[in-house]
Amino acid sequence: MAWRVRRGRTFFVIVGAGVAVVAVIVAIVLAVPSGGSAYAPARLSAAPLGVNVAPWDGTYSAPGSVSVIQPLLRAAGIRQLRYGGGSYADSYDWQANTSIANCLQDDATASFTARCASPGQLDFSQFSGQARAIGAQSFVTVNYGSGTPALAGAWVAQAARTAGQRVALWEVGNETYGCWEVDDELAGPPARYQGYKPGANGAGNPACPQVTEGSAAGTQTLARSYAANAVPFLRAMKAADPAARIGVPWAFDGSVPGAAVPDNGEWNGTVLGATGKYVSFVDAHYYPFTFSGATGGANPDDQQVLGALLRIPALYASIRAGLNAYDPKASVVVGETAVSNNATTTVCSPVGALFAAGDVLSWLAAGAQSVDWWDLNNYGNTGARCLRPDYGLVTSSSRPGAQTPYDGYVLASVLAQPHALLGALATSDPSGVLAFESVLPAGKVAVALINITATARTVTFQPSPALAGPLRTWSYSAARQNAADSEVVAGTAQAASVAGGVTLPAESMIVLQTR
Repeated sequence: MAWRVRRGRTFFVIVGAGVAVVAVIVAIVLAVPSGGSAYAPARLSAAPLGVNVAPWDGTYSAPGSVSVIQPLLRAAGIRQLRYGGGSYADSYDWQANTSIANCLQDDATASFTARCASPGQLDFSQFSGQARAIGAQSFVTVNYGSGTPALAGAWVAQAARTAGQRVALWEVGNETYGCWEVDDELAGPPARYQGYKPGANGAGNPACPQVTEGSAAGTQTLARSYAANAVPFLRAMKAADPAARIGVPWAFDGSVPGAAVPDNGEWNGTVLGATGKYVSFVDAHYYPFTFSGATGGANPDDQQVLGALLRIPALYASIRAGLNAYDPKASVVVGETAVSNNATTTVCSPVGALFAAGDVLSWLAAGAQSVDWWDLNNYGNTGARCLRPDYGLVTSSSRPGAQTPYDGYVLASVLAQPHALLGALATSDPSGVLAFESVLPAGKVAVALINITATARTVTFQPSPALAGPLRTWSYSAARQNAADSEVVAGTAQAASVAGGVTLPAESMIVLQTR
């Protein structure tokens, strides 16, 4: 069986019982690999793959679009929906279903019933129903920036007692380590910081502590304020539901440019030191770049984008080390991730699929509990075709169409199944090919190989002895871009009868699974 994929620019995703012509399988070697290393595999959670949705998402609230999106989410193995809309969460009142985001320029402390407040298009009740309809759990960010502990506690209480609204993960505030967030608490103790207005750092927001006090001292002000004022939120939420699993934001250092926080150690240590006894997880937002538009030229090229994925195991290890010092039982979730913290055209090119697949598999194999793509719809592409910079898994058109990160999720979902045992796979080319192996709950074995380079690569590796006999294959290749005919004739791969290695075209991916 094969899928015909035609969505604007044509790329290749094949599901079949055979060998795709875009990834010639020469062999699978059962000898010890000549290079590379693997770390201990991780047991995946019940909901490893997720995506962000927002109260402002008019596409995912429209019945005609929902009927298209829901089957796509199921097919991509999406089991978690994160609700809040990023920074929007800190300006949103779930009870009134309104946001003061449009008020902030003139009145940062406006009421949720003010004339400038705007209604949400996807309220919590509808969101919960649509999550349950695809078998997904909910991850909700409560309003720390302009809300109150009572408002957060009431949300937790309602979700716990209302059928179909239970929330698996809660978080207090979004990226409260940055001055782009609403943060009314700064005006009170212990910071008593006056004149703050939410907005971009730098000259665009001279009232930001990280500008007026210097980067490191400003982060200390934000951290001490959050550490003191998040505790009443955590207490109110735990009082409403003692079983609630609650998290706080984790800050990366400058090695993750799209999510960098100056003096991030001060943030993480101060926050976890005060909140650790209440916290079940930290939420890390992974954006390795800051560019907008297309790759190449003054921007990173495809290989630089994909090369960033090689650092994920070390990044996870650094988070784990920090947690071990303050809150050893806490887990790690990646609540937001994409190529960049700005919209890019990678969602319209093959690199978008390869990055998304490598991103989620790398974090999960390292030990993350879940990974949520940013985001489902973002209104960069409002037509049927993917042409403009965007973030979304799908276009925000009246009939949504999948963008390339969605294809990456489909491929990753073969391995990233709930409760699977997923780990990195040692190969002869660890710098050029990302490799993963997953033992699925039903006992089947799956392997994914991602060529992150601009040249063809042949790799050898030692898979599980169970990876033998006829294999199902899924393939994706930049070489098939704009192909006139994307139909593939299925063949049969006999793993036990071949020798020599697996050859991958430039910028391509192959998934092999026992039948």
